[in-house]
Amino acid sequence: MIIDEIFSDRYRRILIIALRLTLAIIFFWFGALKIFGYNPVYDLIHSSMLPMMAEGAGLIGLGAFEVVIGLMLMINRAVIVTHTVLVLHLLGTFTTFLFGWHVVFDPNFPILSLSGEFVVKNATLAVAGLVVLTHESRKVR
Repeated sequence: MIIDEIFSDRYRRILIIALRLTLAIIFFWFGALKIFGYNPVYDLIHSSMLPMMAEGAGLIGLGAFEVVIGLMLMINRAVIVTHTVLVLHLLGTFTTFLFGWHVVFDPNFPILSLSGEFVVKNATLAVAGLVVLTHESRKVR
C-alpha cells in the first residue's frame, strides 16, 4: 500500500508538470504563429467579440499575449495570475458561439465545423489549466 502511494504521488507530480508544459507549448506556439503573421483561426477571431484582433497590430498583440502565457507556464511563476488569465482567454474564445454562430456550425447546429471543434476543445484546455492551478497553488501555501 505504501509503495502504491509513493509511486502515485511521484507520477502525479510528473503528469502535472507534463500537463503544464504541454499547455505552455500550445500557448507559446500558437502565439508565435500570430506574431509572425500566421493566423489559421482568422474566421474564429474575426467572428468573436474582438474582431480587431484578427489581423495587424491586434493579431500581433494577441500573439504576444499568448506567448507570455506560455512563458509564464514554462517558468511556473505568478501561478494564480497566469492560470486565471489562461482560463479567461480560453473562455473568451466561446464568444464565437454568440457572435460567429455561422463559423462554428456547418451546415447548422449541432454539427460542428472544424473551427467549432477547435473552440470546443478549448474547454479541455481551460480545465487542464485549472487542474494545474489547483495542484500548483497547493505547493505555494
